[in-house]
Amino acid sequence: IQLKKIVQEISKENYDVSIPQGDDDTKALFSEFDKMKYRLQESKRVEQSKEEFLSMITHELRTPLTPIIGWCDALQRPKILGTLTEDQLDAVQTVHLNSLKLRRLIGDVLDVQKLDLKKMEFNYQEFNVFDLGQQIEKDYSKMMELKNIKFTNKISIKTVVKSDLNRINQVFGNLINNAIDFLPTDNPEIIIDAKEENDKVIFTVGDNGKGIPKEKQSTIFKKFYQLDTSPTRKHGGAGLGLAVCEGIVLGLGGQIWLESIVNEGTIFYFSIPKINGK
Repeated sequence: IQLKKIVQEISKENYDVSIPQGDDDTKALFSEFDKMKYRLQESKRVEQSKEEFLSMITHELRTPLTPIIGWCDALQRPKILGTLTEDQLDAVQTVHLNSLKLRRLIGDVLDVQKLDLKKMEFNYQEFNVFDLGQQIEKDYSKMMELKNIKFTNKISIKTVVKSDLNRINQVFGNLINNAIDFLPTDNPEIIIDAKEENDKVIFTVGDNGKGIPKEKQSTIFKKFYQLDTSPTRKHGGAGLGLAVCEGIVLGLGGQIWLESIVNEGTIFYFSIPKINGK
């Protein structure tokens, strides 16, 4: 009876429960439970320390990035700080793009931690799928122009969805930025689209990049996975973007998958229920 009560308290993460020494017959058993309680308690402390450390690091890294990104944006506007030469503008744009990459990486690290701890929160609201496509096109038009990428928005459905708009935007962002890294130098292209299917909407992000070999497609959503693991790989990132995408989509009650042909391109699909949340 004592042991049952102790187990119930420990299962509630109440590690202050006192474990008796027991009598001659139960002494060894209670001693092992005391050791188990201590190990669980230490494990909990380690998890809390990791969470606090990651929160602190991501906050401290984000703080200096804010003015860097802000001033880069200002420098690219002639009316604010004057006109730059072509070389100066190119340098500023390089700093700006890499600062945005670093901000995304920091966000991915924090989101992976939230997903692991099952602490990612979702804010549900109604939005129009067509408007979402228009906003994504607007957000990425400048970057695509700078990189000479043909960016096509084929989203034409005007379905109203109740889900987390910001998180879906994040999934699109990760998939689009991931596609950019693997596009060909000749006629690079990215296409986004959406279609209704019963009680859900299926979104797609397609490209005409290098593609993903069949044997690597089943592991593409794993944390820290890199398609190219050679020491001379050209593409950066920590391999967290797709893991975050999968966590968000599953958290919203959907699914994510891909189709890819080597040297022809890749299409990522993710489904979202039309109505989600309370």
